Amino acid sequence: MTINFPLRSGILEQEMKSLITPKATCSDIPVGFIGIGFELHFDWAKAKESYKQAVSDVTGVFSQHNSMLAEEEPIQTKEQMLALLENYYARGMKALIVYQASYIQGDLALALALWLADHNVPILSWSHTETTGGSLTANRLCGQNFLLNNLSSMQIPYSWIFEEPGAESLNESLGRFIRTTSAKARLKHAKLLMVGGMRVPGFYDCELNEMSIAKHFGLSIERIDMHTIWLHGEAKYSDDVLIPLVDQLVSSQVVAKCDVKRDEMKKSIRLALAIADYANKEGYIGVALKNWPELFDNYGISGDGAGSLVQDLGIPVADESDMGALLTMTVLNEITMGQGLPTLMDFSFVNHAENKIGMWHCGGTSTKLMREGCQLEIRNHSILDNYDPETSYGMLFEFLQETGPVTIAKYQYPHASTIFSFEGNLVDSPMRYRGCYGEITPTELNSKSVASSIMNHGMDHHWIVARGHLLEDLREFNYWTGISELEPTAATTTGRGLPKKLDY
Repeated sequence: MTINFPLRSGILEQEMKSLITPKATCSDIPVGFIGIGFELHFDWAKAKESYKQAVSDVTGVFSQHNSMLAEEEPIQTKEQMLALLENYYARGMKALIVYQASYIQGDLALALALWLADHNVPILSWSHTETTGGSLTANRLCGQNFLLNNLSSMQIPYSWIFEEPGAESLNESLGRFIRTTSAKARLKHAKLLMVGGMRVPGFYDCELNEMSIAKHFGLSIERIDMHTIWLHGEAKYSDDVLIPLVDQLVSSQVVAKCDVKRDEMKKSIRLALAIADYANKEGYIGVALKNWPELFDNYGISGDGAGSLVQDLGIPVADESDMGALLTMTVLNEITMGQGLPTLMDFSFVNHAENKIGMWHCGGTSTKLMREGCQLEIRNHSILDNYDPETSYGMLFEFLQETGPVTIAKYQYPHASTIFSFEGNLVDSPMRYRGCYGEITPTELNSKSVASSIMNHGMDHHWIVARGHLLEDLREFNYWTGISELEPTAATTTGRGLPKKLDY
């Protein structure tokens, strides 16, 4: 059974929700639905009947955050097409589905192509079979072919479906188009926040070309220093608020061990509250957190646990201020409307004999992802412990991640116009390293091909693991945002570097 992770309760989620500015409600995304046909030569009564059924089918896959713009019956002329397009666009249309009720006139198809050339509106063409025997009553397939020839000749990007009304595969395809184009629309003019102002030292693959991000995703990036967010927390959250949260955290039934100083836990919870409150108040949809070295050196904590608590509240947080990671998390979060619960991990272990990849990070994953039946440990930073446990800081949450279907992806340095992604299943495994850990069995690829692809292309060292098999949704989204996929390479344990694409 697929787990609905957002319905799980994070370790301090309910208490923290009452202490922060509420998240903004999700905006409505209107989608146009236009039926096209030609009454003179085809059965118009059947065309109108099939159009009504088509409207019903599409309405059934809309989310609560979409509205449909549609007429009572199909249209036939280019004048009707242009009038409807202008009307729907003025009403906020962000995507368009064109239903092939029957064959059409050529000038209608060309008018649609010319309009789309001037308007950044994704389009999906839908057609299906018709009754056979006797005269051709609709000629839908040829009509769709004719329409797409016009769009292709005018270099208009499009998606298409040839599926029967009521088919499960139709609902999947329609739903995918609506989800991904709605995510694209919501990202336009949205904001991401870098807390700490820049990437961590030496992690060159963690900062991206902001103009490329704006070009492909419509996103802007804003930066604040660590002290600004720290002062925000100090001003808003007193010890009277924080100490009960520390007590609750330590005494939680899901906590097996806690060896972090109470003062460090208090500061970490305050930082989490400050980040979540500031992000919601200012309308940021994701946060990149520079969790070292300033938090170590100037504030005496590790920031990973704070990021974990913020993610429990539904706000993506990328460790080490990795902008490409945050971008990937945000896209997956928007496509899935928060269901994917993406988290940042390192590619840290392989077992090619068993087709397994181990994904690890220090301890900044949402606690909702903890494996059922397990407990977590509240610890100091394991990598700092490697140097000197006496000077190490907390707090981090260490646990095995929940099993189930996952998608692994990352928009790549230096400009996020390329991506590598694959699907798999997170399976049962031991806790091979302290931190947050899980082992994945890839499905389309195998562990050796994944590893060789990462090494041959010289990819980024952080990866996003999201819940669910989302690869087709991600590919649809990337098509509409002009992102190229990096091709997997042969399954080997040796190789040679491939040139990196440096233009965007």
